[in-house]
Amino acid sequence: MQERGINSTFKKIIYESSEMVFLADDTFPYSIFYANDSFENQIGQDLQEKTLAGLGLDINAYIFKEELILTHDGKDYSFRLELPHENGSNYFLFYKGKEVRTHGLPSKKESQQFFKSGLDVIAIGQHDYLTYLNGTVLPVLGYEVEELLNTNLCNFIHPDDIERVRNIWKNNADQDTNAFFQTRLKTKQGEFKNLECSVQFTPDRFFIIARDITEKVKSTEIQERVELLALETPAEVKTGTWNFNRQSSILTFSPVSTQLLECPAILDLSKNPIENSNKEFVTKWLESFELVAAEKEEFDFSIQLKEEKEQWLKVKGIASGDHKFSGVIWDEYVIQEKTNKISLLEGLFQNSPEPGIIVYSDGKIFQVNEEAKNLFGLEQEKVNHLSELGVLFDNSDLWKDWIQFDDSDAHIQRFSSLLISAQGKQLTLEVSSKSISIASEKYISLVFRNITEKVTLEKTIEESSDFLMNLTEQVPGGLYQMVLDVEGKMKFSFLSKGISTVLGLKNEELDQFTDISAAITRVHPMDLPQVIMSSVASARKQEPWQCQFRVKTDDENNFRWVLGAARPQLLPNGDMVWYGYLTDISNQKEFEAKLDEARKTAEKASQIKSDFLSMISHELRTPLNAISGSVYSLLQEQPNDSQKTALNTINFAVDNLIIMINDLLDFQKIEAGKLTIEKAPFNFQGLVNQIIKGLSFHARDSKNNLNLHISEGLDIWLKGDKTRLSQILNNLITNALKFTNEGNVDVTVKLIDRKGEKAKVYFEVKDSGIGIAKENQEKIFNDFDQVKPTFSTKYGGTGLGLSITKKLLSLMGGAIQLESEEGKGSRFYFNLEFDLAEEQPISITPEKSKVFEPATLKLLMAEDNDVNALVLGKIIKKWGYTFDRVMNGQEAVEAVKSNHYDCILMDIQMPVMDGFDATVAIKSFSKSPVIALTAAAKLEIMERIDECGFDGFVAKPIDAAELLKKIKEVVSGENYSA
Repeated sequence: MQERGINSTFKKIIYESSEMVFLADDTFPYSIFYANDSFENQIGQDLQEKTLAGLGLDINAYIFKEELILTHDGKDYSFRLELPHENGSNYFLFYKGKEVRTHGLPSKKESQQFFKSGLDVIAIGQHDYLTYLNGTVLPVLGYEVEELLNTNLCNFIHPDDIERVRNIWKNNADQDTNAFFQTRLKTKQGEFKNLECSVQFTPDRFFIIARDITEKVKSTEIQERVELLALETPAEVKTGTWNFNRQSSILTFSPVSTQLLECPAILDLSKNPIENSNKEFVTKWLESFELVAAEKEEFDFSIQLKEEKEQWLKVKGIASGDHKFSGVIWDEYVIQEKTNKISLLEGLFQNSPEPGIIVYSDGKIFQVNEEAKNLFGLEQEKVNHLSELGVLFDNSDLWKDWIQFDDSDAHIQRFSSLLISAQGKQLTLEVSSKSISIASEKYISLVFRNITEKVTLEKTIEESSDFLMNLTEQVPGGLYQMVLDVEGKMKFSFLSKGISTVLGLKNEELDQFTDISAAITRVHPMDLPQVIMSSVASARKQEPWQCQFRVKTDDENNFRWVLGAARPQLLPNGDMVWYGYLTDISNQKEFEAKLDEARKTAEKASQIKSDFLSMISHELRTPLNAISGSVYSLLQEQPNDSQKTALNTINFAVDNLIIMINDLLDFQKIEAGKLTIEKAPFNFQGLVNQIIKGLSFHARDSKNNLNLHISEGLDIWLKGDKTRLSQILNNLITNALKFTNEGNVDVTVKLIDRKGEKAKVYFEVKDSGIGIAKENQEKIFNDFDQVKPTFSTKYGGTGLGLSITKKLLSLMGGAIQLESEEGKGSRFYFNLEFDLAEEQPISITPEKSKVFEPATLKLLMAEDNDVNALVLGKIIKKWGYTFDRVMNGQEAVEAVKSNHYDCILMDIQMPVMDGFDATVAIKSFSKSPVIALTAAAKLEIMERIDECGFDGFVAKPIDAAELLKKIKEVVSGENYSA
């Protein structure tokens, strides 16, 4: 001490002082080189190392402080400190040392336990830095204790909080006060945490207890944000809250949410299976959440539930932490339903077919629909008040009447006004207005209806009514309305003036003429039943009534014919009403009588003509048959060449006469409408080849080339009249050969279309003959007409061939066309459509090893004409057969009963009994074949021949070769070929 400059007197005073004093070097380890007795007794004697480090004292922490607290052996001691530079020495002076009295405070051990709290950050400091800090700062803020001691705290406080914290320090430092506040402190990781601080200020220091409330603040913020979301939900629905931990799949609900969803307060979405009542919700929640909410801070989505009950759940939420979300939920079904209803009503109003405007009670416009905009031309401009529309009407103040209602008025008011439309047209409008009160607000609904057409129509109807009334007075005959009431009483409710003329009434009688019985008494007795029965039938069936009857004239003995017609109508009250007319048809009846007489005369003339043609053809065929048979007999006697030529000429003349007869008969049938077109299956290509083959001899005789050009696909079966088709082609080809000399005749047949069950075929006959002049091309299709008279002498014919061809084609659905040039040839062509037929099996008669050739046959000839019998007898004898002849059908029946005949040759037209009845009688008891011999056309009698059971048919004049062939066929058992 002496060496350090401390005198003995001062030393003694210090040593004996009751306050502790000690001195320490100013260099580490800061050895205590002097201490008074009080220090030794209380502290020094227990020190193992008498240094400041041994005391656990870091002197650097107190270089700016005048006082310190030293802790030793569980006790705290207070010392004043004087630094070396303050006393100009090289030691630290610690003086006025004394034990700090706690007076009931916890012990040092307890205090140390308190300061080791892991929940709160506890610190002691002076001014704006800390002198002590417990270890909780590490887990809370991430700092080591040493990093924050003697460091300015302002650097760690959030910039937004720094001013507030400074004001707290400024107002409370150096006073014995307390302060409570929250602030944000920066962690070592650079984030900010919320700390709730309690600060005890003393004149020379401060004591802080701070608790981390970051999670609490976050939770509060989340709660506030959720509350804000709830405020945004519709006021008319109940809103619940929810929390969802995506990681644990736990979804929790508030009581309102639980009631809304009818589910538990906690749902574990990872649980499987989920209750059926919650399954639809959970499935859609997870789908929507993954789709919308997973990566967003804020989100919303909808869930529509239909299984248990109709719900339209609306969900809004926010991210509330790692894998955590919170939000609100409500059922928007009622709102959606209400919104849809409002949208529907608004849509109905906007798209109403009637123009409409809704206004407030003062005329201010609330809403205008589309039709009203179109009507008033408001597509581009907006109007706010009805007064702005006044200029469009003839009375600009009319709108005031529309909105004028008393408080008690609930009825609809209607007005009519003229409007000049946006298109400049004058329209008549009917305006309907009605007052409506909704939610204490008064509105007026206006509907505008364009009644221009209605007004025009009413005017037209009025004019029409006048016209119709005038018409009923002027029209020939009379109009009436008759009523049959539910009680069965009939009367006239209306009669026009014309009725008096028809029924022979006087004008004064017409007014009294209401009872139906008065009208019935005027009807002719013979017509009365018809009138009554037809009226009753009309009433029962409610069908139109029409009847022709006679009524009395002024002369009681005379009657006039009347046509009555009416249409019944059943009224809702059960009455039956007839609207009808009566007209005088006496002149018409007289004309009909004359017409009927003329018709009968014409029919009689036609029948006479038909009978005449039939008789002539029969009478002509009879001598022709004799000529043909005689020629045949002569040819069998081996005539010389000159005789043979003469006989062939006779044969040719007979054939032409037969063709002429057949043409006349066909023409007569067509004119009488008796010719029908058959539809029977036939092989088309086979028929065409047969026709061409049959005419090849004619072509050779006329020194012409006859060529057939037939397309592929026609070897098919069709339905049609092959006989008439053959006749048409024969006529055209024969004509072409006739009017062509040493030239070409080309026949072309093409299949031009085949669809479904139809086939369309093109026919063409082209020749290189004399051609037809333009002016004669229509003439050749006329009946009995030829190009010029010399044609008939040079080429022969009746002039009916092409006429018949044209008419036959018309009956078959075709039309003949002609292209021709005089001197170069002609081209006739047409199209015909046929139905397709199933392919028919072609019967092939097996070749017989030996043809049946009977050595002798016994025949029965039934023929009333002696010439025909003589010729036919000669022919039969030439064949080597025997025969018996009878004169009529009755004798033929008796002969067959008495004798056996191999074949019967039966003439059709005979006296006593004709061939038809005779054959029926013979077939009833005999199996002998019967062949019909007739001068009538085959088609005329074919039906009767089939019905009577004939076995064969040969037409007169008889072709002897054909007859022989037919006899052999029927005798050998073969049927005749039609």
